[in-house]
Amino acid sequence: MADSLREQLGSGTNFRVRVTIIGALLSIVPLIGISLLIPDAGRDVLFWIYWAMLAGCLLHLLWILIKNPTPSKRPPLLTRDLAMGWALLLPSLISSFWPGIVGAPLFTVLVGATWVAEKMRNRSVTS
Repeated sequence: MADSLREQLGSGTNFRVRVTIIGALLSIVPLIGISLLIPDAGRDVLFWIYWAMLAGCLLHLLWILIKNPTPSKRPPLLTRDLAMGWALLLPSLISSFWPGIVGAPLFTVLVGATWVAEKMRNRSVTS
């Protein structure tokens, strides 16, 4: 089963993007469970740690986008995987992480903008 899961997640950059998004989505479950068990002071620290992790996830996706700026030169399905960065909106909403609430949809718009910019550039070159 481990081999099939690893194969489904892909390899290289696609694997890193998918694990980043899935990890951020799944990490909300332990956050809620632990936050119910600890006192208020500990809960504040827990949320700060979680927000740092979400910020790291967004920055990691941005770093991958910067390293692969043009969609035609990206590995197959990387544009789709990067566009799934909007999914970080859900843990950001649940944990009230405002930079993630704003950043996740904007990141997806940025991925789409790179695709549109390349299409416009290619159209102007062929005309």
